[in-house]
Amino acid sequence: MARTNDKKADSFRNAGKYDEYTNRARKIREGMERPNLDKSGKRIGESTHIMATEEIDDRWVSFPTLFPHKSKPNRWIDYDKGGDIQGAYLEAGRRGERFEFGKDRKAALKFGKGSWKPK
Repeated sequence: MARTNDKKADSFRNAGKYDEYTNRARKIREGMERPNLDKSGKRIGESTHIMATEEIDDRWVSFPTLFPHKSKPNRWIDYDKGGDIQGAYLEAGRRGERFEFGKDRKAALKFGKGSWKPK
């Protein structure tokens, strides 16, 4: 079974979708970083995407749960904090930020964990 999944993932990559998604995800929010703070308020990093990966309607989809606020600069909408995965999915659709993987669970989970981010 793992071999079949590897073949599916390879065919997905060979079709150019994985690279296309990687490039698209990197460009969507280029230059828009949200600071990550610890409980004391100290900056410990930054994010442009916090991704979720879900099986929706029998297909695997990765999408962000963190979005820049459209009318308030430097403000972010975090659907993950409230556990509103459906809201994040819908918002990602409105913004063109859904990444569809069909039946390829492994590639979707890998992408959702950040495989598209530059090292």
